[in-house]
Amino acid sequence: MKQNPPSREEAIRLLAAHPNLIKRPLIVSGGRILFGFQPDEWAGL
Repeated sequence: MKQNPPSREEAIRLLAAHPNLIKRPLIVSGGRILFGFQPDEWAGL
């Protein structure tokens, strides 16, 4: 996943099929991928 993140359409499909991902967000930003609620790491984005 880190090397090949899903497209927007695939991400929406995954969120619809697995709503628990919404509680455990996946953030892709500038080549970094953050999984889960990590406010300290989010602040660095």
